[in-house]
Amino acid sequence: MRTLQLISHLSDDDLSGRLAATRNTAVFSRWQILYLIQVGNIHSAELISPLVGLSHPSIYKIVEGYNKNGPSSIVYNPRGGRRRYLLSVEEEQELLVKVEQDASKGLIKTAADIRKMVEKKVGKPVSDDFLWDLLNRNGWKKKMPRPHHPKRNAAAQQEFKKNSPGSWMP
Repeated sequence: MRTLQLISHLSDDDLSGRLAATRNTAVFSRWQILYLIQVGNIHSAELISPLVGLSHPSIYKIVEGYNKNGPSSIVYNPRGGRRRYLLSVEEEQELLVKVEQDASKGLIKTAADIRKMVEKKVGKPVSDDFLWDLLNRNGWKKKMPRPHHPKRNAAAQQEFKKNSPGSWMP
């Protein structure tokens, strides 16, 4: 069983202050590990692991990073975001402004027209999902008029609206 030792980069008061000031749960558990080792004198990853909810290797890795790089190693980089993208956010917005301008002139009639513009900008073919995600990311919605029957009779519909009872009584 390995023992955990810390190089004292921070005093006990500084360590407890950082622990109290933390708002992110992942960063809190990292500071808590260091606090338990330095102030609580718990030098076993097996004892700390159930207290903070992290695995033994994670605890060793956090302590090793703190000993090498100091308090800056405790900063937690959250996951998520746009790691792989074809266009930056600004490029997407510029493209959609051009789409709006062309649509107001009547040059865009279908999604295929938008696809051609996007593929020209990106430089390669794009999927339907990419187009829908692009429009959704920028707040566009699919809006179209409600469908109607081609043989509908507008006069008969208005007559029905006028003469039908307001409520149904069994």
